[in-house]
Amino acid sequence: MFKKFFLALVILLIAGLSFGLGLLYGGGEREGIQIEYNPEISNSASVLNAIENSTQVVASKNGKKYHYLHCPGTKQISETNKIVFVSSEVAETSGYTLASNCKPR
Repeated sequence: MFKKFFLALVILLIAGLSFGLGLLYGGGEREGIQIEYNPEISNSASVLNAIENSTQVVASKNGKKYHYLHCPGTKQISETNKIVFVSSEVAETSGYTLASNCKPR
């Protein structure tokens, strides 16, 4: 009984000492993170406009349908199976057809 109590006490003391030393040496003052924002470079309206006007289409390696980037089917294709075509014409020449739930804008 005494050995178990002594062992538990030693483990608690070592854990407390380790925590205290880690806090003492590792808890120094650190500089905060500074986020720089340049509105000329990252204008969200221009990014959205570029995505909407893009003629790229995506398809799955496992299927025969292609989707425009704004279509919901695009999100269902996993990144490992995703094929990106420059245009719908290129996708059609490769044997893909437009998905029925996806219409061009």
